[in-house]
Amino acid sequence: MFDALVKVMTGRRSIRKYLEKEIPREVLEGVINTALWAPSGMNRQDWEIVIVSGKTRENLAKIVSRSKKHILPHLEKLFPEKIIKISLQVFENFGGAPVVLLVYVPRDIPNISPEMNDVERYHTEFKRFNRLLSASALVQNLLLAAYAKGLGTCWMTGPKYMEEEINKLVGMEDRELVALIPIGYPDQSPPAPPRKPGVVKWITD
Repeated sequence: MFDALVKVMTGRRSIRKYLEKEIPREVLEGVINTALWAPSGMNRQDWEIVIVSGKTRENLAKIVSRSKKHILPHLEKLFPEKIIKISLQVFENFGGAPVVLLVYVPRDIPNISPEMNDVERYHTEFKRFNRLLSASALVQNLLLAAYAKGLGTCWMTGPKYMEEEINKLVGMEDRELVALIPIGYPDQSPPAPPRKPGVVKWITD
């Protein structure tokens, strides 16, 4: 069992180019229903998934493409031009993915003050912090379950720059957008990026 899990976790890649091939509904439902077994804070399961395809997906792509101008300055600080071009291609029509999953949580924007100590701040933002972590676990499950079924995905947070328009389009104006996930059959096989060293600290006494 562990070996199978390792294969899925280490084999998954962010896919930015997809085949022109529809996903059978039963396959997509299987991925989503499996992902919903993600852990959540206090088991509240405070998440919602919106599944977008067809004309709405086309309109969503037009909105998301406008978020590139906000993402570009961040990418330019981190990556060479070639990597930036590859990274941004999914912002153009989702790389051809036929379906896009949108993950939402209840909207709760806390009022944080610089005068707050750590406990006061955590108490104030507890609900949102809890919900975002839970939704992130759900997203991870979605990515892994999709890969195990032969599908590709890409975890996108850049479209949050266009959140107001996106939420209006899909009728989720009273929710907070966590991520967009294009999903489809991959038309590329990206190499594995190296893992950063020195991120694990052992304390044994």
